[in-house]
Amino acid sequence: MRKSQTFAKKITEWELINTNLKPHLQDMPYLQEIVTALDALIAEAKGLDSQQEAARSQLQDVVHRRQEVEKKGQVLRSRAASHLKGSFGFSSDELVKFGVRPLKAGNRAPRKAKAAAPAQTPTQTV
Repeated sequence: MRKSQTFAKKITEWELINTNLKPHLQDMPYLQEIVTALDALIAEAKGLDSQQEAARSQLQDVVHRRQEVEKKGQVLRSRAASHLKGSFGFSSDELVKFGVRPLKAGNRAPRKAKAAAPAQTPTQTV
C-alpha cells in the first residue's frame, strides 16, 4: 500500500472519531479542545495531502521530460560521433578529444574455417 493511501486512511479515522465525538460534547465538554484540534489537524492534513499529490504529479512530468531530453541527447551524440568517425576514420586518435572511443586496429583474430565433421557410420545390429 502506498504511503498516501495509508495517510488517507488515517485522515478517515480522524474524521470518523471527530464526527462521532461532536454530538457528545454537551455530556463531555472536556473533549471540546480535542475536537477543535482535530478539526484543524484534519484540514491541514487534507491540504498537505493535496500538495503532495500535486508535487508527485509534477515530479512525474519532470522525470518524463528529463528522459525525453536524455534520449534526444544520446541520439544527437551518436549522430555526431558517426560523422566524426566518417571524417577522421574509425581508428583515429583524433576521436578521443571528442569523447569517442576509436576502434583498436588488429584486435580480431583471423577466422578459421570449420573442420568438416567426420561422417558417422551406422552400427549394424545382428
